[in-house]
Amino acid sequence: MRTLAAPSPAQLMVHADLALRSALAAVAGTEPSRLGRAAAGAAYLDLWAGDRLLRADGGNHSAVARFLLPRLLMESVDTLSVLLGERAQRNTGPGAAYREHARWLHQAMWHPDHRARLDAVTARLDGPPTGEDRLARPLTSVRPAALPLDLHALLDALERERRAVVGACALAPERDSAGNWALADRYALLTAAAACLDGWRGAGRGRRITSDRDRLVAALSRIAIRLGLEPVGPDTELSGALFGEAVAHCRRPTAPARTAPAHTAPVGARRLVGA
Repeated sequence: MRTLAAPSPAQLMVHADLALRSALAAVAGTEPSRLGRAAAGAAYLDLWAGDRLLRADGGNHSAVARFLLPRLLMESVDTLSVLLGERAQRNTGPGAAYREHARWLHQAMWHPDHRARLDAVTARLDGPPTGEDRLARPLTSVRPAALPLDLHALLDALERERRAVVGACALAPERDSAGNWALADRYALLTAAAACLDGWRGAGRGRRITSDRDRLVAALSRIAIRLGLEPVGPDTELSGALFGEAVAHCRRPTAPARTAPAHTAPVGARRLVGA
């Protein structure tokens, strides 16, 4: 039996994006719980971080994105079941659409190419990162005064983690499978953190700057949690604060061009309009 090709990172982003849109369409007109709002905000944050990673690390050709995004997007889309509640079990409408997109993400996570995805990342870890590798240099060159104050301690911790990963790459030519996976995971998460920081524009005024700051703080805090570091604050509160941004994102008629191919997003939008 022929195995279907693994979906590209951009295709995974489409499914995660449409899963979030479906979930929010299913609860339209209701007042979600605190945990439900946090789940929607978290799903939006992972889409935001994924988009930055694709922009910074080579798009669909990124070994880091192919390794990391299936798990990150599956985790956040699974959590949307907290927002949907019993609506997730309905056989028609947005609840059914949500389940279909979640199913695609589960299949991608456990696709037979998962070993190849790991090997493509570990191939970059046989020695300390050099040259154009994003982890060959500090996570950010932005002056501390231009960064949100609540990020200072977290960025110190992330930078220590980057240096530890660089050292582990240099000192561990013989790693078992578990060691390879753990190091690849740390390397990939830090690459995503660097991509989020590369997108920071800490100048100007107004709500846009506030929104950018909130997304950056919350996204890096979620990455810190996944690395086992001390987050900025409770993930539920940080993610829940982005609920309004998630709703605004889903009110747009199409997903961002870098998230969804142009021929796919309108189809998803029409499906939700008709739901």
